[in-house]
Amino acid sequence: MLQDELREIRTQLRMAMNGVISTSMREKGMIYKLNFGVPLPEVKLIAARHEPGSELAAALWKEDIREFKLLAPLLQPVDDFPFEQAEQWVKEIPYLEIAEQCSRNLFCKLPYAEDLTLELIVNKKDEYARTVAFLIWCEMFRQGKDMTEPAKATFLAESMRTVLRTDFGASWKEIQSAVKAMKFYGRQSPLHAGQILSGFEDFPELMTTAEKQEIYNELKFEFEYYS
Repeated sequence: MLQDELREIRTQLRMAMNGVISTSMREKGMIYKLNFGVPLPEVKLIAARHEPGSELAAALWKEDIREFKLLAPLLQPVDDFPFEQAEQWVKEIPYLEIAEQCSRNLFCKLPYAEDLTLELIVNKKDEYARTVAFLIWCEMFRQGKDMTEPAKATFLAESMRTVLRTDFGASWKEIQSAVKAMKFYGRQSPLHAGQILSGFEDFPELMTTAEKQEIYNELKFEFEYYS
């Protein structure tokens, strides 16, 4: 039964494959055992044809196939996904696209999403852990979800450290995801926007590069536009 469904999914992906997209991804260093190059909207349409289930999602996730990795979080029921399994998936994320889609389609919907971010943000061992924490926060802010005050404080402290502290050694992926989360946090209210901007303004000695100044200007423009 499971194998029949996996074969059906492969057939659906093959019919929607796009060689230009898969070739472009390979040229950018995104190497999978198999990449059909199916655009994300079509991946979601294929997911909609199948009943969500933990067994199916696990079978999809374990394969080194781009579209299987994208389908897995779409088909994983949120009420049957233990904390430890979420941590394991984060360890196994191969590329930023998968991190983004897992965060948007599964991780941010988990009943323990906030606790997951607090666990991931202190994890510097796994390549995508901190990036995923920021991406989950981004989705939570985008959707207007409530967070506890300690979680908000952690987000503010970690985002500022990630963006401003050169000696912290944050990766490009972490910085970009932190800035993205800052934008959606600041859009929520003038108070939140002020918290973000004051984090930059209170430490001018850390605004040492044109890149950091550009991030500040981008955030300020963003908040003025949405105010």
